[in-house]
Amino acid sequence: KLFCLISVFFSFSAYGACEYPRKAEIPNGTTSTSDEFMAGYQAVRQWIKDINEYRDCVDKETDTMIQVLKDSEQHTPEAEATIIEHQDKKYNAAVEDEQKVAELLNIEVRAYKAKEQ
Repeated sequence: KLFCLISVFFSFSAYGACEYPRKAEIPNGTTSTSDEFMAGYQAVRQWIKDINEYRDCVDKETDTMIQVLKDSEQHTPEAEATIIEHQDKKYNAAVEDEQKVAELLNIEVRAYKAKEQ
């Protein structure tokens, strides 16, 4: 049963079903020109959309992994809990990353607005 669970993890990892999006560079609110700041701001906003799509993908991947175990008659509550625990770590890390990026972006937006006044 452990072998099946490990093979489920590796098969999904090998296919790269959910790729973590590359972070956009947060613009410097103090030194960026208006055009540079807006381009950087839009890149970060796009990354936020991408990270939301990544989390949706992780949710779907979790459901699929559990279904694979059920279809192969290898499903156990312990196996399902292991998958959920692993997937939750990926999901929660993405949430934390998004929160940090949003915080940093807000700091730079305030710096940019202060510079413009």
